[in-house]
Amino acid sequence: MAVQELLLVLTILASTSIFVLCWGFVIIAWRQQYVILPDSIVDFITGYPTVLTLVSTVVSTILSVISTALLSFAVKKAVNHYITQPISLVKLHTAIALTKSEPLLRWDHYKLSSFTVIFVVLVTLLNSSWTTLLLPTPLLWPVPINGTDLDLGSSAFEAKLSSDLNTAGYYQNGWDLLVMMASMSGTSATRLAVAGGSGSVFSFNGVSYSTTSGGILPAVEDYAGTTSPPVDIGLEYYGGRVAVNTSLKYQGHSGLARNYTMTQQGFSAIVTCSDLSDLDPNQFRMSFNNLTSLVLGSNITNWQWSANCPLGSGSGYWSTKAFWEYDSESAYEGLLGIVVCPGGVAYVDATATSFDIFLGGMGQYSFLNTTVCNVAPYVASFNVTYNQSMISVDQLQHGPIQLLNNSAAVTAFISTVVYQLSISSQTTYNNPLGGLLRLRDSNSSVNDILENYFRGVVEFSATYLRSAYFAEGASASSTMQDLYSNKSAFIPLNGTMFIATYGWDRGRLTYLYILCIFTAIWLVTVSAAVYSLFQECIRPRSCPTFDASNPVHLMVASSAGGLESLAKFKDDGASENEHAQVRLRDVASGDAAGRNTSTRPMMPRFEIVR
Repeated sequence: MAVQELLLVLTILASTSIFVLCWGFVIIAWRQQYVILPDSIVDFITGYPTVLTLVSTVVSTILSVISTALLSFAVKKAVNHYITQPISLVKLHTAIALTKSEPLLRWDHYKLSSFTVIFVVLVTLLNSSWTTLLLPTPLLWPVPINGTDLDLGSSAFEAKLSSDLNTAGYYQNGWDLLVMMASMSGTSATRLAVAGGSGSVFSFNGVSYSTTSGGILPAVEDYAGTTSPPVDIGLEYYGGRVAVNTSLKYQGHSGLARNYTMTQQGFSAIVTCSDLSDLDPNQFRMSFNNLTSLVLGSNITNWQWSANCPLGSGSGYWSTKAFWEYDSESAYEGLLGIVVCPGGVAYVDATATSFDIFLGGMGQYSFLNTTVCNVAPYVASFNVTYNQSMISVDQLQHGPIQLLNNSAAVTAFISTVVYQLSISSQTTYNNPLGGLLRLRDSNSSVNDILENYFRGVVEFSATYLRSAYFAEGASASSTMQDLYSNKSAFIPLNGTMFIATYGWDRGRLTYLYILCIFTAIWLVTVSAAVYSLFQECIRPRSCPTFDASNPVHLMVASSAGGLESLAKFKDDGASENEHAQVRLRDVASGDAAGRNTSTRPMMPRFEIVR
């Protein structure tokens, strides 16, 4: 195989290899959606950002130079063969311009000029195209998360909780934890706190929630909280590591940062507060008795409040420092009575799926008229965001709510939490909830604050239940097998982990632009090389080294004669010559007539066709 033919074959192979490399990379990115760099390279990029630009630019330049050189070589060879056919001088000029990637700007030949401009633009954009393709960019890589969560609205969990509530055990630690934490959960309990402000954080078990827990447990290992093993599980639970039953489908990339978005079953309540005077007196009533006595030199008043509601009855008992029942808000002491109806601590035969809370203020809380809040717990799907060590629960439900019509034990448990809170929150002098009501701003009503407050109590109570029955080791405990062996007690959860890293994704619209340029360059290169190979086979050149783009070669070919009849430069002769048809022939040296003589060396020579 002749050297020129071999070079043309190598040109085709090299250009095709680069073309396949480009398309292969884009196809891989399209099929995998994301091509992610290893963490070690990502860390290096963040530490030395200019190196990334330098490396990608150098590699892009090298590939661009190689592609342009292959294109130029193929086009030159094609032009050398093309001009052996009759061709006008203006087209010859165009062909030579293409070999040098220079535009021909002649308005009287706008079609040829347009063609050369397009060709030059493609070649010029080649370097930027390689840079765009090879340069990794910052991106958020979404990775699916799947797992299971405890369904607080399931009949299996209802049965388990009902059984535990009716089983003797030491639950005081759990109640103490609930009473201590529940009053700090919820939008009202934090939003209006003087030190907290609107960006308050609620923390439990080593997990930070934005304002409220929303009745969820962390579904991400990085946000699971404390690593200390729990001392007890079930209703005796009072802190410790909880299990995270989710899995990630990714290849171990940590990236620069990670955040998560999950759809989880949350737990909340529809809370509606109204003045007692606005309700039916035959269904809603409240009364109180008090007895003041001298205890250790101080007058102490013992209070007994009773309430009746459509669901049953309830009562509350407190002891406070003696004060006049109708003292103004400027008094130092006060009572904020909270009565749960139906109430008490009895768990057996709890059938209510909602309950009422009666509240009344005396002394410094006398601004609060007797109010009744109805609490109807429900489960629903919530969007949960995990970001910068904070868990935020979207208070707008992602799906329909499910009232606990078949979960009387869950409702009874929550009502008991409120009952315990009503006992422990009232001190001899004041009540924290009453202080919160006094701190309200002008944009919030008392009923709004109460609704948000008790909603927060309900949500944390649900988080406690999930923690208690999802604590580490619970799945292996013999006391939990009736729950964990029942698949209906769990529901699937899903979400997405977003990893901030460097790489490529198939969502780039620039890929279309890049592929168009690379494909056009490849087509021109291969077409020109194939054309040259074909011409070499059917009409081999005696002088294969001739280069029409080389001015010296053109001058030597012109010196052989054949162009004497062309018009001179005067009288606009140059413009007239552009339409002259010429062709390149191999003739014997010194044969002015163009006769081929085997005894003389061959040389290229132009001749006028017409």
